[in-house]
Amino acid sequence: MILTCRIEVPVLKKLITLLFVSASAPALAHLTWIDVGEQSLGLSTGHNFPAKEITVKGEYVQSIRCTTMAGELFELGFDAQSIRYVYPKKPANCVAKLKTTLIELTPAQGVQHFSENKVSKTLIDQVRATQKFEEEYFKLAQIRPVLVGDPLYNEDIAQFVSKPDDPKTIYVYKNGEPVPNLPVGLEYPETPITLWSNTDAEGKVKLILQPTSKALLRALITEQKGSGYKSQFLSVILEPR
Repeated sequence: MILTCRIEVPVLKKLITLLFVSASAPALAHLTWIDVGEQSLGLSTGHNFPAKEITVKGEYVQSIRCTTMAGELFELGFDAQSIRYVYPKKPANCVAKLKTTLIELTPAQGVQHFSENKVSKTLIDQVRATQKFEEEYFKLAQIRPVLVGDPLYNEDIAQFVSKPDDPKTIYVYKNGEPVPNLPVGLEYPETPITLWSNTDAEGKVKLILQPTSKALLRALITEQKGSGYKSQFLSVILEPR
């Protein structure tokens, strides 16, 4: 979802409201992913992966960090003419972090948003009992899982990761620790619905279906913050094996 902090861009407050009030039910779980090209990448957002509806422009992006095959770290800048992020070098992997947004919804819309993203029933029930819904929210998109210990690995945020001794398995880590029992959705173009499964005690992602074409893994990690909530959306592209 192309949103930014209301303090930085106040005019977007109305846009945030309109997006959520006018959207149909599936629209609240708006996906964002990296669109990989030969010379550049784009950040795409839409209701149904891989159907791109909007390109995320540079003003909404905190950073895009990439590594080469040799492990060299570099950052990408936005090209306003092409609406893309042009590679100075061919990347092996990239992680894009969007700016933090403050989302304001009615309790009913907050319940819908949390329910679509499989947030815990405890938090959903809390939202039902409130007079308003506020959520600090940012998105992280990856080309592929980040290897633990790699320059793109960041303990301060949630990421889809792999381990040096288990490179083919995908895990969810945050604060340097696995995230257990987290609902993870598989967006597979050949399947009209999101396929949900939960990470195990080690944060391992167990897919219900092994895709035979490009797909997207997505998750939302949410915690209570005062009278509101703090969330991170994360996604990673899956290539067929």
